[in-house]
Amino acid sequence: MLYLCDRQGLIGREMFAIDGVKLPSNASKARSGTLEDFVREAARLESAVGKMLERHHHNDGQSVEPASATERKAERLKEEAADIRRWLHSNPQDRPGARGAIRQSNRTDIESAKMATSKGVIQGYCGVAAVDARHQIIVEAQAHGSGSEQELLLPVIDAIRPLLTQHSTVTADAGYHSEANLQALEAHGLEALIADNAMRARDERFADQHRHKLKPDPLSNKSEPQKKPAQYGVEDFHYDAKAQTCRCPNGKMLYRTGSHIRIKGYVGTKSAVRCAIECPVR
Repeated sequence: MLYLCDRQGLIGREMFAIDGVKLPSNASKARSGTLEDFVREAARLESAVGKMLERHHHNDGQSVEPASATERKAERLKEEAADIRRWLHSNPQDRPGARGAIRQSNRTDIESAKMATSKGVIQGYCGVAAVDARHQIIVEAQAHGSGSEQELLLPVIDAIRPLLTQHSTVTADAGYHSEANLQALEAHGLEALIADNAMRARDERFADQHRHKLKPDPLSNKSEPQKKPAQYGVEDFHYDAKAQTCRCPNGKMLYRTGSHIRIKGYVGTKSAVRCAIECPVR
């Protein structure tokens, strides 16, 4: 398909945009862990089987629970522990992660990974694609069991290298920004535009970007709610240290509601003011 698109002049080779999305896999997060975690889990199951059988033999003839039920439970746990031992035998090493860390393996889908999303942590893949700017032709698509997009930039660029020319430019968002990636791109002499995390804060064109943010979906958004900043700060109140009185931003005197109050390790006083409904700073 790419060959035919190229023959028709649909691939411009001037700019390629790279971006990704996190996709869930058909695997349970509960089956994820390091080799040490799996060894510990298998030992726990085997110990539980031993204790169940020991208790069953001790209470033989006195247990209310039928013997067959206890034996079935023990057999199920024993088989689960055996499955873990077989998996450990076939996979004797932990998966390497970013920056020398260990990446958790999954016994159902070993190529998938745990990754954080706006809807919580999922077990899945990071799908990444490269798109040519002229007619939005997808020239490369990959899926990686990694929650870090930074690791995926160079593999995608290596895959589209036959399409790159000395005039090609690659673009990517802040998720792909890292010092290592920038150095690798410079070493290959590739023109690239990659945003960094502070780019929006520096660019005045994004000063009013908060107006365009969608409200979170209460049925699916699992992220922590953002705390609203206080409307007024210390500098807005007028405190007289000698008289130990305080006036609100509207100039009204506060009355004391408590003294010798301990707040976060400090001893102080509490004051308040009764505001009228028509007060402009109520």
